Amino acid sequence: MKTIAFFNNKGGVGKTALVYHLAWMFADQGRSILAVDLDPQANLSTMFLEEDHLEAFWPEGRSTHTALAPIRPLLEGEGGIEEPWVEEIDDDIGLLVGDLALSGFEDELSQQWPRCLDGDRRAFRVIGAFAEVIRRAGARREAELALTSWRKGTRKGYG
Repeated sequence: MKTIAFFNNKGGVGKTALVYHLAWMFADQGRSILAVDLDPQANLSTMFLEEDHLEAFWPEGRSTHTALAPIRPLLEGEGGIEEPWVEEIDDDIGLLVGDLALSGFEDELSQQWPRCLDGDRRAFRVIGAFAEVIRRAGARREAELALTSWRKGTRKGYG
């Protein structure tokens, strides 16, 4: 599976719309696609899912079927990466649903980058967590291509 990630610190430049339309374009060509919503605002998920269906992914408390859920045990120091849930959008499109709590993961990433320089094994696992979640989800649905958009959040005044 090939993965293409669209990243920019600035919002409103078209990353999410591009991923959405490319997913449908490739699906129309008969390719199996995994769309991955890593934006803390979950905009890609709102494009693919109806509002009432989307709200079921974010119950009060802890979401269980989002892109963040499989890495939560790793972040909390209670285990590794769990199997991701892929929401079927179409025969050829699966979605890793976004999570509004992803902005908190950015803090963890910021703390782990320098620890990688010290050879900290957990730091490497945290930094590579989403790559592993995408790999597992793609393998589960036999995707040819994973498309993702991500924008750094605004919790600390950047973005």
